[in-house]
Parts: sequence; structure tokens; C-alpha cells
Amino acid sequence: MKKKSTFAKDGKLFGKISIIDIIVVLCVIVLAFGIYAKFTSNSDAVSSSEKAKIEYVYKVKGVRDFTIDAFKKGGPVYDQDTKEYMGEVTGVRSEDAVMEVSLVDGTYKSLIVPKKYDVYVTIQVDGKYNSLGFYTNENRYIGAGSTVNAQSKYTTTGGEIVEVRQIEE
Repeated sequence: MKKKSTFAKDGKLFGKISIIDIIVVLCVIVLAFGIYAKFTSNSDAVSSSEKAKIEYVYKVKGVRDFTIDAFKKGGPVYDQDTKEYMGEVTGVRSEDAVMEVSLVDGTYKSLIVPKKYDVYVTIQVDGKYNSLGFYTNENRYIGAGSTVNAQSKYTTTGGEIVEVRQIEE
């Protein structure tokens, strides 16, 4: 007569607790810890930041002249998706929009797109900075390379932040 082990009887630990139940509970604990770490790490860093006046340049490619005029009217800018305040327009400059065209021989040529412009909108906002970067007071990250769907009173555009710096008050 063989004696059955009390450690793993019928797939249960000590005959009472299922090994699969233990694995599921451990996975849930690890997942909960990961979610907690993801959503609390940046907010702790931002809350320990120093106050700063931030100026950044937002680039919008290939727009018509009335979009330039709309930005030149100034005023506040908001994120179109979250409605968060992104700052005040302080400057606008534009240049002819350029498009790269592939030629038959495999080379590229830059061509000016008629009646289209690339616009550089300078925006200032009160915010914070730390070793991780610049943030608005609403804790929105502002960094070069970030894409933004910006909305002002007169226009809505999609573009990219190309430059960020702290300015002296």
C-alpha cells in the first residue's frame, strides 16, 4: 500500500489549497503593484518640482494663411482632447511649407508647397520642472517631440512641440 503525499494531493497543497489558486492570487498581487507604481511614480516626482515659467514652441505643418492669422490673435491654448490649459500664445512665425518628393532615380527633392505654411507658435505657461522635464500646473508633460492637438478660440490644429525652455521672470 502506497502512502499519498500530503503536500500535493489531487492538485491541492496540503489537500486544502489549490496550487492554481495560489498562482492566480500571486499574479493579481503583482499586477496591482505594477498598476500602483505606474500611476503614482510621476505624480510624486512632479509634486516635488520647482515652479517655473515655461516657454515652448509648437510647430504646425502645412496650414493655410488663415490659421496663421488665427494664432496671431493670441489668447489661451487648450489641449483639444483633455481641455487642459496649455498656456498663452506670445509669438507666431511662419515659413513656406516644404515637402520631400521621391524622384524616379531614387533621390529626394524638397519642393515648396504653394499656399501652405509651417507655423511656429510660441506659448508661455506657468508650470514646474524637475529632473524628468517640464510640466504645466495641471501636471501635463511638455517636452520636445510631444504631439499636441491644440485648440484656441479661433483655430484647432495638430502639431508637435519642437523646443522647450525655462524663462526668467
